[in-house]
Parts: sequence; C-alpha cells; structure tokens
Amino acid sequence: MQKKPRILRRLAKRALVSANVVVVAWLLLCLAASYTSPREVKYLALCSLTIPFALLFNAGFAVFWLFTTRRLFSLFSIGALLACYQLVLVVFGWNLAGRNDWKPAEDRVKVMSWNVHGLGLFNKPLNKEDKKNIARVIKDEDADILCLPEYSLMRDGSTEKYTLQLAKENGYKAYKFNTDNTYGYHVILGTQLFSRYPLSNYTSYDLGNMIYLVQADVQLPRNKTMRMFFIHLYSFGLSDNDRNYIEQVRNNNTEIKSDLGVSRTFIGKFNRSWAIRAGQADSIAAIVSKSPYPVLLCGDFNDLPGSYTYTKIRGNLNDAFCDKGVGIGRTYNQIFPTLRIDNILYDSRALEALAYRSYYTHMSDHNPVIANFRILEPVEQE
Repeated sequence: MQKKPRILRRLAKRALVSANVVVVAWLLLCLAASYTSPREVKYLALCSLTIPFALLFNAGFAVFWLFTTRRLFSLFSIGALLACYQLVLVVFGWNLAGRNDWKPAEDRVKVMSWNVHGLGLFNKPLNKEDKKNIARVIKDEDADILCLPEYSLMRDGSTEKYTLQLAKENGYKAYKFNTDNTYGYHVILGTQLFSRYPLSNYTSYDLGNMIYLVQADVQLPRNKTMRMFFIHLYSFGLSDNDRNYIEQVRNNNTEIKSDLGVSRTFIGKFNRSWAIRAGQADSIAAIVSKSPYPVLLCGDFNDLPGSYTYTKIRGNLNDAFCDKGVGIGRTYNQIFPTLRIDNILYDSRALEALAYRSYYTHMSDHNPVIANFRILEPVEQE
C-alpha cells in the first residue's frame, strides 16, 4: 500500500520538474524574441506578448521549490531570471521607494506623449465633450513638449481654431503637424507637436505603410540642443470586431468557442505587423544613430517592452518608465492589462528623469505618458 503514494509523489515531482523546464525554456524564447527580427524568424515574436507571464511563472517556481526538500531545483528558474534580467528591468517598474519630483524649474523640461485617438473621433458613442476634456488634461499637465499621435484635423480648416487655442492657452511657441493617414474624405490624421522652445531642422522620414518618423531639434535651457523624434508605428490592424472578440474571450464568455480560423487570422495579422514594425525599427535606429545631438524619442510604439521593436529603437537610450515608473505601467487601456506600448526614451547624458506617470482617461484608448527631466550641464560633442 505504501508503494502507490511513493509512485504518485515521484510522478508529481517529475511533472513539476518538467513543467519548470518548459517555463524556463519559455522565458529564454522571450529573450531570444527581443533580439531576433520577426522578418527573419516567424512566430517567435509571439513570445514577446507573454513576457510578464513567463517572468511570473518562473518567479513562482523559484519560490515554490524553496519551500520543499528540493530547494536546489529553484536554481532552474533563478538562473533563467538572472539570464533574462534585462526583461525583468524593462517589463516591470521597480521604483517603489523612489520619489517623483514634478516641481518646475529653469533647468527642467516636462514631456508628454498621448495618442488622442482622433480627439474622440473613434469613440462610441461619440462625445462632443471629449475634445474639451482632452484640452483640459493637456492644460493640467502643463508639459513643455507635447506629442499627440492620432490627432485629427478637418480638411476644410474648421478645426484649426482648436489647435491654435491649445497653443495659446499652454504657451506653445512652436507647433507642427505631420499627416500620416485619413479617415474618410473630410478628416486628416497625424502627429501634432507642440513646444515652448524653438524648433529647427524639422524633418519627416517616410518609413512606409503611412508611417513617419518626425524629427525636430529643440533648443532647451542651459544652451542644450536635443534632437527629438516622435513616432506612431504600424498597429496590429485589429478591427472593432477583433477587439470585441478578444474582450469576450478575456472575460470568459462561455458563448465564445475555440475557432481555429479566428486564431489563424490573429496570428497572421500579428506576424505581418511585427515584421513591418521590425523594418521600421531598423530604419529608426539607423536614423537616430546619426544624430549629432543627444536624443529624446517618444510616441506610440504599438509594441511591448522586450519586443524586438522596443529593443532595437531603445538601443542605448534610457526609458523614463524604467527609471521612475512602478508596476506594469499599462498605457493601452483596452484588451490586456500588460500593454505598455507608449514610451519616452532619452539620452541620460543630457537628461535625468525625475518623475513619470501614466493614468487612465476615458477620452482615448491610450493613457497619457508624462515625464519630468532635469537638464544636465552641456557635454562636449565628439
């Protein structure tokens, strides 16, 4: 009678060890996905969607084994977590004890990036107050440099007053709009920039698929010139029906059945978008590397931290969220809670991050991303 419990315990242990090995392999694939272009290896980028879960499962196994007689088994996941420490640092914000400093000063610059979802144009039901509420948030944040992807304008010029009002009420001396798409015949979409400091060398790089990298040199206090880049990369191309389907599956709607055709559709869209963004990321990294000035880059990446797109674009730049953020830092407020796809990256030789925040608003499907920086003393250009 004693043999049966022993056999069951042995089988249970082997199953746990096997599961731990699978979880470790899963995390290592996530690491590989962050450095492997989706244009070269298909489907591997799927792992980048699961990085937070791979990290949590490995942390769970590491803790679990410590409370058993097989404590050394915890080294499997501990070793994997150490090997993938870069993923740990970019996916989660660890600044629990850090203090955010939002005080304005002459040697500081506040940056805000917010995909405004067509200024409420796509919200259902349409709320005419959304534009006013967006303007109120912008005024409350009082950013020195403002990037608004998915900003909408009417072709007939009837909405120009709104842009001028934003500039006047917030003291923006320079503002630029770069068209990247249209919505029907009457609406133009693009990225709207505002700055309290002079802009020069304004350039727009066509990355294909109606995606542009916008560049402008900004003359900051302390005689600091920074080259700023603003992006809104290619999206996953999910329709409203696709989003609704995902929401219902996430909410465990029992009426939603496994549909292989739907799954293939999603995977096909994801792979195509990952490959397109990988090409855009390669182009952006090449352009940014040629900057004669320190760089600040912000906008909607449409990809997750730890993905190839994020890793390639970030390069040696710092991430304001990683330096001052806490938790997962969700910026896309639909579908899954792990979607941090809006970023502010910067050169730590020119700026020091003092504060970061991102919070939910109903006016857009994206949360605003805001960071406050101290402008460091000028460094000699090589």
